[in-house]
Amino acid sequence: MTESMNGELLEDLLWFLRRPSVTGAEKELCDDLEARLSARPGWRVERIANNLVVSRNAPDSSREKLAFAGHLDTVPEPDGGIEVRVEGDRVHGRGASDMKAGDAVMLALIEGFDWSESWAEPLFVFYEREEGPHAENGLGTVFEDLPLVLEAEAALVLEPTEGALEAGCVGTAQVEVTFRGRAAHAARPWLGDNAITKAGEFLSRLHKWESVEVVVEGLSFYEVMTPTLARGGRTVNVVPDSFRVNVNHRFAPGRDMEDVRRTFEELLAPFGGASFEIVDYAPSGPVALDKPILQRFLADGVEVRPKQAWTDVARFAEQGVAAANFGPGTPAQAHQADEWASLPLLEACYSRLESFLGHN
Repeated sequence: MTESMNGELLEDLLWFLRRPSVTGAEKELCDDLEARLSARPGWRVERIANNLVVSRNAPDSSREKLAFAGHLDTVPEPDGGIEVRVEGDRVHGRGASDMKAGDAVMLALIEGFDWSESWAEPLFVFYEREEGPHAENGLGTVFEDLPLVLEAEAALVLEPTEGALEAGCVGTAQVEVTFRGRAAHAARPWLGDNAITKAGEFLSRLHKWESVEVVVEGLSFYEVMTPTLARGGRTVNVVPDSFRVNVNHRFAPGRDMEDVRRTFEELLAPFGGASFEIVDYAPSGPVALDKPILQRFLADGVEVRPKQAWTDVARFAEQGVAAANFGPGTPAQAHQADEWASLPLLEACYSRLESFLGHN
């Protein structure tokens, strides 16, 4: 990879970071990206809502189709925001690692890679609302309205993996657990039934909860229970008659919603007066590395790890497209208060893809 390409990768990442795109507010970035890519000769840009599918004007039907996917949205900025800046080898900004570094690599592949010499026929998908509820994810809209994406033999989702290939993904469920009590005056609590204190033993159990290792095709995934939100009570002088706790449950590939349901039925069995509702659910993604394209990628010697997070490899898998995660971001930097991406990782990710796509 040339020195000029290194500079272009940095500029591409800064281009994305300078356009804030919190979930639900991706339009400006999508507008600018559509305008930029539409001006590129040889490429076709199709838009549905704030989702773009980019393909070559004259695709070669004899080539294997490979999709690249990256979401445009980020989680909200912290108080005071994150200044977009470069400090040494680190590029700071909201979404730098999750996942505008991956978007920058995709953009560089469109604008800087010589596809005339590749064995692959590329499809690039930039989509909205990945960080929000599963049902609002823009990739579902893309699959429904632009099904050519599903013709791909395989897909690479450029989520942060630090340049490793991360297979599969854990599923995620948001489960609202409700404890019921009986209201009374706070001066005479014995006349009521405090829903908050009824939840104490349950919360204590979650506080001590240890992750459960599940090995799938030789890769270790960890199932966890994390209380993330709590609310209850009516006012300061009333015994609370309800208390709700949101529990984020992450579960291994191969498990589904019925497994989640059974897990919470067993978990809450000792606690009388407690109920639960699965308010959001995203399926786990299988470890699917047997496809020839992904085997070819592994032949380059890339490190293979499990994906201990939910990503859209699960959504691709549901549609019959084998997918894996491979991107330049740093997972530990995702959603951090001063998020950054590593420029050397950005360059290494592009360089590996350049080599992979150039092999005949």
